[in-house]
Amino acid sequence: MPEILKVRVPESAELDVVFLHGLDGDARKTWAGGSPSSFWPAWLGEDFDRVAVWSVGYEAWSTGWRGRAMPMQDRAVNLMARLRNVGIGERPLCFVTHSMGGLLAKEILLHAAEGRTEYAAFAKTARGVVFLGTPHTGSGLAAVVKALGLVYRSTAAVKDLKRNTAHLRHLNDRYRDWVDESGIRNLVFFEAYPTRGVRVVDEGSANPGLPRVRPISVDADHVGICKPADRDSLVYGQVSRFIAGILADTDTPPPRHAAWKLPMSGRAFVGRTAELDRLAETVKADNRVAVVAVHGLGGVGKSSLAARFAELRSAGFSAVWWLTADSASAIDNGLAELAVALSPEAAGLSWEQRTERAVGWLAGHTGWLLILDNLTDLAHAGGLLERVRTGTILITSRRGTGWRGVSTVPLDVLEPDEAVELLGRLVRAEWPDAVLANGDRLCAELGWLPLAVEQAAAYLAQNRMTPARYLDLLARYPAKMFAWTAETEDAERAVARVWHVTLDRLADTPLAAKLLRRLAWHAPERIPRSLLEDDGDEPELSEALGRLAAYSMITLDVDTIQVHRLVQAVTRTPDPADPYRRPEDIDHARESTAGRLARALDAADPRLPAHWPVFQAVLPHGRALLDHTDVDTGPLCHLANSLSLYVLGHGDPATAIAFAARAADAGERLFGVDDPITLRARNTLASAYQAVGDVRRAIVLFEAALADCERVLGPAHPDTLSYRNNLAAARHAAGDMRQAISLLEETLEGREGVLGKDHPDTLLSRNNLAMAYEVVGDAGRAIPLHEATLADRERVLGSDHPETLLYRNNLAYLHWSMGDAKRAVMLFEATLKDRERVLGPDHPNTLVSRGNLAGACESAGELARAVELQERTRADRERVLGRDHPETLVSWNNLAGAYETSGDLVRAIELYERTLAARERVLGHDHQDTLNSRNDLAYARGTAGDLPLAIRMFEEARAGAERALGPDHRLTKKIRENLETAIRLRDRP
Repeated sequence: MPEILKVRVPESAELDVVFLHGLDGDARKTWAGGSPSSFWPAWLGEDFDRVAVWSVGYEAWSTGWRGRAMPMQDRAVNLMARLRNVGIGERPLCFVTHSMGGLLAKEILLHAAEGRTEYAAFAKTARGVVFLGTPHTGSGLAAVVKALGLVYRSTAAVKDLKRNTAHLRHLNDRYRDWVDESGIRNLVFFEAYPTRGVRVVDEGSANPGLPRVRPISVDADHVGICKPADRDSLVYGQVSRFIAGILADTDTPPPRHAAWKLPMSGRAFVGRTAELDRLAETVKADNRVAVVAVHGLGGVGKSSLAARFAELRSAGFSAVWWLTADSASAIDNGLAELAVALSPEAAGLSWEQRTERAVGWLAGHTGWLLILDNLTDLAHAGGLLERVRTGTILITSRRGTGWRGVSTVPLDVLEPDEAVELLGRLVRAEWPDAVLANGDRLCAELGWLPLAVEQAAAYLAQNRMTPARYLDLLARYPAKMFAWTAETEDAERAVARVWHVTLDRLADTPLAAKLLRRLAWHAPERIPRSLLEDDGDEPELSEALGRLAAYSMITLDVDTIQVHRLVQAVTRTPDPADPYRRPEDIDHARESTAGRLARALDAADPRLPAHWPVFQAVLPHGRALLDHTDVDTGPLCHLANSLSLYVLGHGDPATAIAFAARAADAGERLFGVDDPITLRARNTLASAYQAVGDVRRAIVLFEAALADCERVLGPAHPDTLSYRNNLAAARHAAGDMRQAISLLEETLEGREGVLGKDHPDTLLSRNNLAMAYEVVGDAGRAIPLHEATLADRERVLGSDHPETLLYRNNLAYLHWSMGDAKRAVMLFEATLKDRERVLGPDHPNTLVSRGNLAGACESAGELARAVELQERTRADRERVLGRDHPETLVSWNNLAGAYETSGDLVRAIELYERTLAARERVLGHDHQDTLNSRNDLAYARGTAGDLPLAIRMFEEARAGAERALGPDHRLTKKIRENLETAIRLRDRP
């Protein structure tokens, strides 16, 4: 990691001098002789009290035996970021370089000048470069390495130095052109003596070919050229005069302003390059008024941007004047002050006369900059805008609309890395040794809002606190943390108060504050406008949203709304003293949000793809609401249970468990164990535990829920029948097929009697019973029952209904499991074709069909086709579902099996190992899928001839299966049989 050594950095410094070493260099040793007192960067610091001196150390090894070296272009960007972190680039800058360090300086300056906009300041502030033995056209690689006595193994840094490479020639040509444009000073030295018999950088290579710059010969070799013996030496004397010349240029007095007022001058500032460039574009034309409005959320940094623009461009203006513009009278007061600043004798005039004199001066002069800060109503500045025809007026405002005829620059929050940089610079200005681990997490929690970052930085510095501790306090005491300000700051600038002013402006639209409280309980982005339809009548509802958007409190689209996360956090934090955050109003907003989200799912079925968009729209907002409140209500229980069913069906059982457990616990506490809400949540929780492989816990929960449901609702109630069906499925998963079939037969009989033979739940029971018959090998009952069920499903729902397609897939699976692979292939092909047509090629059920077809092809001996289908299914599931989704891991395991069947044991074992590791990480060591992977890998190891390892893995899998599934589960039995076979093979003569 680069080292940036502060040699001497006085507060009053007007010039940064940065030393950059070359190959195998060091921030100290490169620039020093045999004693510490010979470190000549320190001499410069002593001789120039207006100069800040820095020395940079970075990895630039000439040989791979000694260390690493980053390519020069990457190193340039890396160093720019690190130099900017310590504030270099904010004042005039001079590089003093040795060898490759000179090339690095050129890369930095050209990157900054030619499009690295975030680092443009390096090019703008650069005043000079000193080159000590810099190989502008390269040097002989082998000779350099030999001369330095190194064993040769090239690094990226050395490769950058090859003589006459196209890159070095192009770099030098670009640098010469830029020097002509910028007028930057250059001082060039080259060594007169060889180093161990070799001229490392000769005069020709050391000469960059700059007009009016003549290289100076130094009586030293390549190593000694950068180590002047004393202050009287040639190099030190020339460098001193060079720096003195740069300082003389900075002494040129700046243009005198007719008036100057910039209250935010000198504050820390990061980023915003694009916005500054857009502001600069507005002042290019002469002799006309340029009006531009910077608008955005309160606290986003509008005033800071305006102040920064004024600082950077002040030399181009005849006057710079800042005035507060939150009312018409405030504007007039600011103009009256301007009149006195322009002409002190105006102090004796009346207030109206001073205001009129200031407007007259602006109307009669050009080249001035007037900043109207926090303009709340364009009409307040209407008279001024009508009278002035020259100059520049820069407006900051929270209003995002209504800027007729005014150019606008919308301002958003900082980029994440910029927010972290701002935090670091502010904290270390007061606390240089601060360790800011988790600073990125803190900035993210604050939504990268500059005001919040600034206040957090002040809190960290004042209280000597880590970001992690601040995050903890923010979670525990949000009201206090949002209300805090530093000792020297205005309390009205606290995060908790900054938007109060905006809501005051909206006081004539009470619905606006109500809607903001409602929005505070959602996720920050993509909030459907339809979720607010119950909160007001039209057109008042749309008008209230429009006013919130006009004042940058929300971002409004045709269908959705976006709110900054910190606006939400403050808005849902109660404060009895704040009329917009009264506890009872916030509670009402929370309860209304829970009810509206729950009602949105009332008619939605998580099993039907057509209803999934509804769940997808509600899920992030339901999750946010559940995360932000511990107050449970009936609607919240219903919401949590509904979302649990949806995420369970989409491969996220862990979240399903969290949601269902919340619903079950809250339901029992609010309504009792016998309430239908509680029973449904317990049933969902059991299903979620079954999905993660905890079948035993699932069975216990299903049995308890079924017993309570039979007692409360009766044995024939549809809910009771559903719970009995689910218990049967859990028994099936546990391998207890006798109990599973008994429960399924009982459920089917009950559903036929209560719901009728054609009801979808009845058909589902027939399907489940047919699959259970298949498991026990009863093909005589399984296939006819399934065929009849499929025919009824097609008659009732139609041939293209997703449930019908599911049953067709299951019928194909039955034929496959019964050994009729060819018929299974035919049925799977037809089902896959229909699912692609009806559901689309990426639907999860379509991917199931393709995977099943691959498995049937493998059984039918079509191995090449099986591998191709499995590879495609795996790739599609990774893309659609994610690499860690349980179904994706099924595809990994199935593909490994296809490789194994086709004889490619190397790839099979490698993929089995990856699948096992992923399942252990995602599902746990004792999940049924994990145990199956361990069994499959052991079998492949045995087939490959490593029986001892296979036996150990079978033993581990057997122990896990007996512990998790029980000794009678079919997987446990399968593993036990494989272990016994492996032992027999090992022990046979």
